[in-house]
Amino acid sequence: MRNAVAWALASIIGLAACDTSTPRAPAVDAAVDTATDPPIAVDAPVAAVPDPRECDTPDACAWIEAYQRDVIGRLAGREEVSPGVMLAHRASVAERTAARVYLRDALAARGLDVRLQAYATGQNVVASLPPTSGTAAAARIVVGAHYDSVPAGPGAADDGTGVAIVLATARYLADLPRRDHPVDFVLFDQEEIGLVGSAAYVAALRDEGAAVDSVHCFDMVSFDGDGDGAVELWSPSAGLEDLYRLHGTPRGIPVHAVTFASSDHQSFLRRGFVAVGVGEEFVGGDHTPHYHRATDTFDRIDFAYLGRITRLALDVLADRVVD
Repeated sequence: MRNAVAWALASIIGLAACDTSTPRAPAVDAAVDTATDPPIAVDAPVAAVPDPRECDTPDACAWIEAYQRDVIGRLAGREEVSPGVMLAHRASVAERTAARVYLRDALAARGLDVRLQAYATGQNVVASLPPTSGTAAAARIVVGAHYDSVPAGPGAADDGTGVAIVLATARYLADLPRRDHPVDFVLFDQEEIGLVGSAAYVAALRDEGAAVDSVHCFDMVSFDGDGDGAVELWSPSAGLEDLYRLHGTPRGIPVHAVTFASSDHQSFLRRGFVAVGVGEEFVGGDHTPHYHRATDTFDRIDFAYLGRITRLALDVLADRVVD
C-alpha cells in the first residue's frame, strides 16, 4: 500500500495522487529494472505439486496457515527466499528480483503457465490457469497483490499477506474439478511508488481487448485489533459487495464497503473494469500500527485472521469461476 511521497513520485510519471498517509523516504528503486531472472525451475523446492483434490472446501484446507507462514516468512526475511539469500525489504531492484524469482517458481511448481510481464521500470509475475470447460476466450478473472515493499521494512503485512492469499488461491482453484473462466494470478511490481505495475498490466489488458469478468486485489490482511473479524472492500464495483457479503455472512465475517483508492484495484477501476480491493480495516482505523515501518515483520501477522479472510476469498473466487 503506497503513501503520499509515493504519490508524489507517481505524479512525475503521470499517475494521479490521492493518498494522504504518513510520508516516508523516497523509493530507492526508480531506476530501470534490468536484472535478468534465471530460467523457471519447474521442480523448485518452494512448493510441491499438490496431490489430487487436496481439499474439497476451503474449510477442509488444513494446509493454508502453514503455507502462508512459509510464503510470508520467505518474503519478509525470516527465512531464505533462495539458498543464501535473505530479504531485508522488497524495494530495491535486487530484492524485487529475488522475490520475483521465488514467486515465479512457486507458481510454476503448481503447474501453472507463468510469464514475466516487463515494462519500463519493473516486471509483473503473471500465472494463467485455463478453464476446464468452455473456451479460454471466456471472460477472465484476475486475482492480484503487489510483491514490492517500502525501503523502511520487510513488508510482511504490506503486502506479504496479499501475496500469500494469491498463492493460496492459485493452489486451491487449480485443484477445482470445474472452472468455466480462465484465471490470471498477477503479482504486481512497484505498487508502492504509484501503482506502476498494475497500471502496466491494465494497459496490456486494454491493448489485448481481453474480456474480464472481475478483478480481486488483496492488500494488507494482517491485523484485527478489535477482534470483530471484519474485512474492508475498497471501492467495490456493483455486484461484488453482494458476492462478498453472501459468503462472509455465514462465516461471521463483517464486510464493510468503503471508498479507498490507494491500492492496485484503482488501476482497474480507472479503466472501467469490474474490480474490488480487499484488506483489513484501513479506512475504519483498525489496521496494523506497523504500516510502512521497520516493524512490519513476520511476528506481527495475525495468521488466524489471515486464514479466515483467505477462506472467504476462496469461497468468493470458486463461486465466480463457475457459471
